[in-house]
Amino acid sequence: MALVSGLAVAGYYGTSHLRAEKPAETPAALTPVYVTLAKEGRIYDSVEALGTANSTESVNITANVSDLLREIRFADGQHVKKDDVIAVLEQRELLAQLAAARARLEQENRELARLEGLLRDKAVPRQDYDQRLTSLEITKREVEEIEARIAYRTITAPFDGVVGVRMISVGALVQPGQVITTLDDISSIKLDFTVPSAYLPSLKPGVAIEAESDALSGLVFRGQVESVNTRVDPVTRAVLVRAVLPNADGQLKPGLLLRVRLIKNERSGIILPEESILQRQKNHYVLVVGEDGDKVEERQVTVGARLPGRVEITKGVDAGERVIVRGLNRVRAGQAVNVAETVPGVPEWGADAAPAAPQADAPAGTKEP
Repeated sequence: MALVSGLAVAGYYGTSHLRAEKPAETPAALTPVYVTLAKEGRIYDSVEALGTANSTESVNITANVSDLLREIRFADGQHVKKDDVIAVLEQRELLAQLAAARARLEQENRELARLEGLLRDKAVPRQDYDQRLTSLEITKREVEEIEARIAYRTITAPFDGVVGVRMISVGALVQPGQVITTLDDISSIKLDFTVPSAYLPSLKPGVAIEAESDALSGLVFRGQVESVNTRVDPVTRAVLVRAVLPNADGQLKPGLLLRVRLIKNERSGIILPEESILQRQKNHYVLVVGEDGDKVEERQVTVGARLPGRVEITKGVDAGERVIVRGLNRVRAGQAVNVAETVPGVPEWGADAAPAAPQADAPAGTKEP
């Protein structure tokens, strides 16, 4: 009887000892990690610069003569077509002169027709006919002169565009060269910027660019290089480049300062947050969480281009795989983990980077690396 009790006690303590050595893992006891999905996106090499937006065509609307301003035929910011009348100067005296000149021209035509009949009948000398013909030509030139003087006082748009703010009021005396308003063709924008001459081999018409402005945050404007200046500045060793940006909605305004990126070697590839990369000597690794049992797998990867906050992976990870971005120092290869959260991937290549992992406190019972 005593022997049986002793075996029972020994069996009891032996079993407890085994349970203490190998406690069952529950999801709550697994190390929590944050993961992101490997993202395949557009990648490119770039050259960055600062540029100034300019109108495709731009002109100050002024008068050629000195006279009173009688009419304003535009509103601030109005779209106008080529040859639309923008302003009219005083021209009543000229209109009266034009009417008189045209009346004389009609009289000269009638008199010349009468002399042609008499000349055929040899009733008048040829000299009288020639004098009347000369008088007719002089009257035609007088009409053309008056029409030109009236045209100087009728100010029209030289091209399609948008007028600016009115600078003068009706009744004011306009002087030659005085600005009445401005006219800009902003259907597309010319973007001028300088690039170090070291990048000349990459500069040619048709190269894609992207541009952003602090005044229009969140908007990326895409265009292409139109021309490269034939000269390099001998002081700065930079070359002037002109690109064209479509601007159908008119959001870009002349004079805006823009950050420019010249796009080279555009391709598609895997993009990961920079914080997901482990480096040991010259090698790079990531920790991938498998779908089967959430086990951690260490992968050696090949790194390509880099931007602040993100990195191109050319080999080692496929799109859609779960890569640990937070909690790297708490786990090791082969370990089972608890995926606490799947965080958003990195922003578009070339956009401002944002933290991939949330900044909230880690789950209870964990310690941040």
